[in-house]
Amino acid sequence: MAINPVGAMQKAAQPQFTGVVDTVVGSKAFEKVAEFAGSNSATFNAASSLVMAGVLRPLTIMALPAKNEQEQKNKGNAAAHAIASAVIGFAITSTVMKPISAGLKKVMGNTDKYLPKLSEKMKSNPTLEKNVNKVLSFGPDILLAVPRALLTSKLSGYVNKALFGKKKDAAPAPAQQAPVVAQAQESQRPVLDSFKGGTK
Repeated sequence: MAINPVGAMQKAAQPQFTGVVDTVVGSKAFEKVAEFAGSNSATFNAASSLVMAGVLRPLTIMALPAKNEQEQKNKGNAAAHAIASAVIGFAITSTVMKPISAGLKKVMGNTDKYLPKLSEKMKSNPTLEKNVNKVLSFGPDILLAVPRALLTSKLSGYVNKALFGKKKDAAPAPAQQAPVVAQAQESQRPVLDSFKGGTK
C-alpha cells in the first residue's frame, strides 16, 4: 500500500498546530482580549482595522516591486493614504461613534419613553424594529463620511511627508508656450524682412 508523504506530514502537524492554538486561546491575555472585545465591540473592531489597514496594508503595498520612480511614488501615496484612513477611522470610532452608538442603543432600548409614536408602530409591526435598527446603524457613518474623507486627505499629506520626506504629488503645471512662440517668430523674421518694401 502506497503511503502519501504529504498526508502523513499534515497529520503529524495537526496535533502540534492545535496545541499552539489551545495554548494561545487558553491564555489569560487572550481571555482579557476576548472580554474587552465583547464589552467594547466598536472599539475592538476599530483597533483591529487600525492594525490591518494602518500597518499590514501599508507594509504589503511597499513590499510590492516598483518598475520605475513614478510607481514608487504611487506606492508611497497609497501607503500614506492607508495609514491616514486607518488612524482617522479609529479616532472617529473611539471619540464620536462610541457615544452615538451608546445613545442610539439607549433610545431604542426604551422607545416608549423617547419615541412613543414609533414604539406603537413597532408593536403592530415586529419587523419594523429590525429595519429601524439597521437604518440607524448606518446613520453615523453617512453623517461622518464627508468629514472623514476630508481629514483623511489632509492627514495623508503629512504622513507621506513624515515617512517618505515628500508631499503628495500635485497636478503638473501647464507648460509655458510663450518662449516657444517667441522663438518661432524670431526664426521667421529673416523671411519676413525679405518681403519688406512690397512688390517691384
